[in-house]
Amino acid sequence: MNKSCGIFCALLSALLFSCATNNVQEVPQWVANYRSVYPTSEFIAQRGEGATAEEAMANGDELIARSIQTTVDTAFEANTKSFVVGSGAEAVASQEVKTENRTEITSTVTLLNVEHPVTFYNKAEKKWYAMSVIDREEAWKRYVPNVEVAQVAFNAAFKKATSEDEPFIANVYYRAAWEAGKILLERLEYARVISEVKEAAYKTERDNIASIPARMLQNNLDSSLSLSVKGDNSNIIAQAVSSTFSSFGFTVGETAGNYKLDVTISDNATGDEETLYKIYPDIKIAITGKSGKTVYSYALKWTEANGQAAGTIERAERLAFQKLAERIKAEVPIDYRAKMGIKEE
Repeated sequence: MNKSCGIFCALLSALLFSCATNNVQEVPQWVANYRSVYPTSEFIAQRGEGATAEEAMANGDELIARSIQTTVDTAFEANTKSFVVGSGAEAVASQEVKTENRTEITSTVTLLNVEHPVTFYNKAEKKWYAMSVIDREEAWKRYVPNVEVAQVAFNAAFKKATSEDEPFIANVYYRAAWEAGKILLERLEYARVISEVKEAAYKTERDNIASIPARMLQNNLDSSLSLSVKGDNSNIIAQAVSSTFSSFGFTVGETAGNYKLDVTISDNATGDEETLYKIYPDIKIAITGKSGKTVYSYALKWTEANGQAAGTIERAERLAFQKLAERIKAEVPIDYRAKMGIKEE
């Protein structure tokens, strides 16, 4: 090879190398390792990918939404269940962890203000990359008003419950506080995703929510019922009333309790021994405290077109009271739940 040929070959090689080097696309650091560019301490970030820039951004948004919602759902359910203590109807009722006003994934993402600061098309992979980023500080400013609204609602309900002297009535307010507390708790889980440090300021509210099942259980124990039934026959009505209120976790007995459970039965009888006795019984149930304040009442009236007929009053009562006992078991729980704010399971 002569000298001129060698020089030409060298120049050609250099030119080809230069062209090849220029064709190598430099990949941004955030594509290779986005955590180093968007540290977890400052950002909630996900890298999305897709056939177009828009598809990559949407993929990143979906990944953020899924991550947030999964974290909230897991923590919310676990924490709410852990608040249930003791046993009995009140504790069991408090195991409900569903809440009505759940924040949807889409509105959560919108609320937290996801941004897309960078996109990149990888020629070799023929794929777009995009960052979906939430600035934690800015997200907190946007989200904290939602927490504060729920905080005010819970604290008002909790204060009303703790200020009530009648334990029977206090549980009505504690149930309202529990429902408000579940909404607050869920919002706090979103807040914790944004900033654990700032969310820690709500520890008092978390502790108060956690204390509600135990407080309700103790109030039930302090609301023992002393049963008195007038006009019964073979304890038919007494047994129905006793079993019904026992199912709500109350101690029901004939000895002196903190509350009186008075049941009055009226036969409203017609007829006599020569014809047929016919009765149209009605029942009045009332629970009163030592102060004389009525905290619950319910009345059942004979609703059938005809009275209960029999040759004796006792026979008519036994037949009619069996029907009324079944109505007590069916109607009183529904009425009691509605008036006391107990949600159906």
